[in-house]
Amino acid sequence: MSGIRWVAAVVVAAAGATSLTGCGAGGWCTPLEPSTSVTKEYEPTVTRLETIPGVTEVTTRYWQPDDSHCVSREYLETAPWSADHTVRVRSGFTLEQVRAVRTALGSSTGTIAASAGDGLSAWRLVLSNPSGAAPSPSDAPLLVDEQGFQLVTQAAALPDVTMAEQGTSTTIRVRTPAAMRATAAWLREHLPATGSSSLDVGTRDRWSASTSVTGPSGVSDTTIATTAEVLGAHPDVREVSVSRTLVVAEAPTRRQARQVVAAYERTAADAGGQGISVSWPDGDGTVESGTVGSAR
Repeated sequence: MSGIRWVAAVVVAAAGATSLTGCGAGGWCTPLEPSTSVTKEYEPTVTRLETIPGVTEVTTRYWQPDDSHCVSREYLETAPWSADHTVRVRSGFTLEQVRAVRTALGSSTGTIAASAGDGLSAWRLVLSNPSGAAPSPSDAPLLVDEQGFQLVTQAAALPDVTMAEQGTSTTIRVRTPAAMRATAAWLREHLPATGSSSLDVGTRDRWSASTSVTGPSGVSDTTIATTAEVLGAHPDVREVSVSRTLVVAEAPTRRQARQVVAAYERTAADAGGQGISVSWPDGDGTVESGTVGSAR
């Protein structure tokens, strides 16, 4: 979601209106803080969310439409505000409670963030309301919410998974490279053919490698296997990003950078011109580069 944003550090901290600031030298407008009237507008939504059983905290991010070209400062003064809510919940949160969050959000958008527990890793589910209309309590829940909930909770129960997230795309994060191949196979089996997904290696909050699995940037099982082997052989390699167009990474030494490049050069390419670029500290801006499949 593009736009100028302001984040509320706590549930709803009523921020006083601030004076308008001008454009910077680069032509960007300084974001405004929401006035007390703006935060009060969303207080009923936050109150409804807080009263749902299992909810532990609600944080709110306020934002205005993108005015990156700074058409006028007066525009920002009168531009409407929107709010995104992050709803943190205890483990064991159910589909019925997800539906309650949907109803409480009304026309706002929000993300449910569940803690690990009850045999599941942590999971996140982004709820949006494309129509912009507040749903009636008697309306059936949007199918995407039910599908998303089922997907993230099933993924969160997989071995070695640390985080499962469903939003505009699906992301599953695993603890070790050894779990990559099985988890990628699960994604291919459970996502629609057109669904985009990625597979990360890391903890709940941080990742060291990310590989596209399905969708326009998705790579083959062979490329995923190579990535798992590279990460297993070089645990200090980080910032790995793998897609159909490019493989990038950062290695601790030039020697290891060359080894990473060589591993992908021996792997069948997912698409023509799929490049490789691996940097290393103190490389003075230079990188080891190559093309996936060029050594086959």
